[in-house]
Amino acid sequence: MTDGAEKSGPSILSEVPDVPERALRTYARLWQFENWLRRMVYVELRALLGDDWAKPLNADPRHFNKDKHLKHMPTPEMNELSYSQLSKLIELVEKHWNCFEVYLPPKELWNAKLKEISQIRHRVAHFRSGHADDYTRLLQFLRDIDKGFWTFCTSYNCSKPILPQTKDPVTEYFFPLDPLPWGEIEPNKWMRVGQVNHSPVIGVVVEVLTRPCAAATQQVVGEPGHLYDITLLANDNRFFDYGKLLEQTQQHHKHAVHLCLDSPETSLRLTLPTVLGARKVIEMVEAIVETAHFNVARWRNPLAPDINDLAAEWPEYVLGPSDPMTYLDPTMKCTFFNA
Repeated sequence: MTDGAEKSGPSILSEVPDVPERALRTYARLWQFENWLRRMVYVELRALLGDDWAKPLNADPRHFNKDKHLKHMPTPEMNELSYSQLSKLIELVEKHWNCFEVYLPPKELWNAKLKEISQIRHRVAHFRSGHADDYTRLLQFLRDIDKGFWTFCTSYNCSKPILPQTKDPVTEYFFPLDPLPWGEIEPNKWMRVGQVNHSPVIGVVVEVLTRPCAAATQQVVGEPGHLYDITLLANDNRFFDYGKLLEQTQQHHKHAVHLCLDSPETSLRLTLPTVLGARKVIEMVEAIVETAHFNVARWRNPLAPDINDLAAEWPEYVLGPSDPMTYLDPTMKCTFFNA
């Protein structure tokens, strides 16, 4: 599973024939593992702690500042976890084990495996040749955690409605903008019924994602461990201008876990911690909806960049349509790490 294919070119093995193939493959697999571990920690801590998610990191700002000081070679990363060491990620997983245990092997096995993986990482990072079985051990580790990371990723595309809508102030507030709202056809039996309402320029659908550290409940507002999953829809054959919309709503992005772009540009998905409270969530979504009214049209901008390329120019919280976290759901069985 990758976040999108790199542009084609010469094989890295042909470019650097003096570097052991095993070292290159080991490094690539470690990159794969750490990238997804960071994403998992980010999502679960955002759901648990909201805007205070990064406080447990006690991040040293010097790493970030040194990187951003080099303005001639900028990178889009802004997430504190992108500048944190693996040891810090492991520490956070240990501290908040109830957020991660559903995805990972039993704690004693997880810790034992990480000792081996950390040593393999040190060998590669410090240009040592390593053990002949290091790569094999790493592949087995990825196989051991494959289903757990697949579960994490697919759970991000498995939102549920809050019913009745009056139980939740955010759902109730945006109910008039839902193009096809839920209706109770029998006692405790709900369906989306009626005709799709295309009259609002921007439709809004509100659902919720319940993370492992929280119990399923219909009373999620202000509660840790849940995320509002809110989709803005460009109705009546309209398209978003994602570039302008992202630029003009940038002041609100700090509260979002992710902004997910779609192809074609007909929807924008926001995930927001419910612990932020109804007022802050409503104000943010309402501001983005208002801005979206000025950034939709009945035609697509022929000069607009590729959507995945646009997402790559933004920090980690903007995801393009090729990112597994925007489309992979529990019905899509696959080998997550391809190990």
